[in-house]
Amino acid sequence: MTPEIMAEYSAVIQRPKFNLPRATINWWLELLASDTQLIEARDNIDFPRDRKDAPFLMCAASGKADYLITGDGDFSEAQGLIATPILSVRAFAQAVAPQTLVAPEG
Repeated sequence: MTPEIMAEYSAVIQRPKFNLPRATINWWLELLASDTQLIEARDNIDFPRDRKDAPFLMCAASGKADYLITGDGDFSEAQGLIATPILSVRAFAQAVAPQTLVAPEG
Protein backbone atom coordinates (compact mmCIF):
# COMPACT_ATOMS: atom_id res chain seq x y z
CA MET A 1 0.00 0.00 0.00
CA THR A 2 1.18 3.52 -0.65
CA PRO A 3 0.80 6.35 1.86
CA GLU A 4 -1.75 7.94 -0.51
CA ILE A 5 -3.89 4.80 -0.56
CA MET A 6 -3.71 4.53 3.23
CA ALA A 7 -4.87 8.14 3.50
CA GLU A 8 -7.78 7.41 1.16
CA TYR A 9 -8.82 4.32 3.15
CA SER A 10 -8.65 6.37 6.34
CA ALA A 11 -10.86 9.09 4.87
CA VAL A 12 -13.38 6.64 3.41
CA ILE A 13 -13.83 4.58 6.57
CA GLN A 14 -14.56 7.76 8.52
CA ARG A 15 -17.33 9.00 6.22
CA PRO A 16 -20.51 9.90 8.10
CA LYS A 17 -22.63 7.69 5.81
CA PHE A 18 -20.98 4.61 7.35
CA ASN A 19 -21.64 5.84 10.89
CA LEU A 20 -18.96 3.53 12.31
CA PRO A 21 -18.06 3.74 15.98
CA ARG A 22 -14.64 5.25 16.68
CA ALA A 23 -13.45 1.90 18.11
CA THR A 24 -14.28 0.12 14.84
CA ILE A 25 -12.54 2.79 12.76
CA ASN A 26 -9.46 2.59 14.97
CA TRP A 27 -9.44 -1.22 14.79
CA TRP A 28 -9.51 -1.20 10.97
CA LEU A 29 -6.88 1.51 10.69
CA GLU A 30 -4.59 -0.32 13.12
CA LEU A 31 -5.11 -3.56 11.20
CA LEU A 32 -4.22 -1.88 7.91
CA ALA A 33 -1.15 -0.24 9.42
CA SER A 34 0.12 -3.46 10.98
CA ASP A 35 -0.73 -5.90 8.19
CA THR A 36 0.33 -3.98 5.10
CA GLN A 37 3.66 -2.93 3.70
CA LEU A 38 4.06 0.70 2.69
CA ILE A 39 5.83 1.30 -0.61
CA GLU A 40 6.47 4.23 -2.89
CA ALA A 41 4.78 3.77 -6.26
CA ARG A 42 7.48 4.19 -8.88
CA ASP A 43 5.54 3.15 -11.98
CA ASN A 44 3.49 5.89 -13.60
CA ILE A 45 0.33 4.42 -15.08
CA ASP A 46 -2.30 6.45 -16.87
CA PHE A 47 -5.78 4.92 -16.63
CA PRO A 48 -8.20 7.32 -18.36
CA ARG A 49 -11.22 5.09 -17.67
CA ASP A 50 -11.06 6.12 -14.00
CA ARG A 51 -8.06 8.20 -12.99
CA LYS A 52 -8.84 7.61 -9.30
CA ASP A 53 -7.98 3.93 -9.86
CA ALA A 54 -4.50 4.65 -11.28
CA PRO A 55 -2.81 4.76 -7.83
CA PHE A 56 -3.96 1.20 -7.14
CA LEU A 57 -2.54 0.02 -10.46
CA MET A 58 0.72 1.86 -9.79
CA CYS A 59 0.93 0.33 -6.31
CA ALA A 60 0.33 -3.21 -7.59
CA ALA A 61 2.92 -2.78 -10.34
CA SER A 62 5.55 -1.08 -8.17
CA GLY A 63 5.09 -3.55 -5.33
CA LYS A 64 5.08 -6.53 -7.67
CA ALA A 65 1.86 -7.67 -6.03
CA ASP A 66 0.72 -11.25 -6.51
CA TYR A 67 -2.87 -10.06 -7.04
CA LEU A 68 -4.97 -6.91 -7.20
CA ILE A 69 -8.33 -7.87 -5.68
CA THR A 70 -11.26 -5.57 -6.36
CA GLY A 71 -14.98 -5.41 -6.84
CA ASP A 72 -14.66 -2.37 -9.11
CA GLY A 73 -15.61 -3.35 -12.66
CA ASP A 74 -13.48 -0.53 -14.13
CA PHE A 75 -10.39 -2.59 -13.39
CA SER A 76 -11.38 -5.21 -15.97
CA GLU A 77 -10.16 -2.76 -18.61
CA ALA A 78 -6.84 -2.25 -16.80
CA GLN A 79 -5.43 -5.77 -16.97
CA GLY A 80 -3.31 -4.95 -20.00
CA LEU A 81 -1.57 -2.14 -18.12
CA ILE A 82 0.07 -4.27 -15.41
CA ALA A 83 1.44 -7.79 -15.05
CA THR A 84 -0.34 -8.33 -11.72
CA PRO A 85 -3.52 -10.42 -12.14
CA ILE A 86 -6.62 -8.35 -11.36
CA LEU A 87 -9.29 -10.53 -9.77
CA SER A 88 -12.67 -10.21 -8.13
CA VAL A 89 -12.96 -11.48 -4.56
CA ARG A 90 -14.75 -14.60 -5.83
CA ALA A 91 -12.14 -15.29 -8.52
CA PHE A 92 -9.37 -14.83 -5.94
CA ALA A 93 -11.05 -17.24 -3.54
CA GLN A 94 -11.45 -19.79 -6.33
CA ALA A 95 -7.82 -19.40 -7.40
CA VAL A 96 -6.37 -19.63 -3.90
CA ALA A 97 -8.72 -22.06 -2.17
CA PRO A 98 -10.97 -23.72 -4.78
CA GLN A 99 -11.88 -26.60 -2.48
CA THR A 100 -13.64 -24.26 -0.04
CA LEU A 101 -16.13 -23.14 -2.67
CA VAL A 102 -17.21 -26.58 -3.83
CA ALA A 103 -20.76 -27.42 -2.82
CA PRO A 104 -21.04 -30.51 -0.62
CA GLU A 105 -22.40 -33.59 -2.34
CA GLY A 106 -25.73 -35.10 -1.34
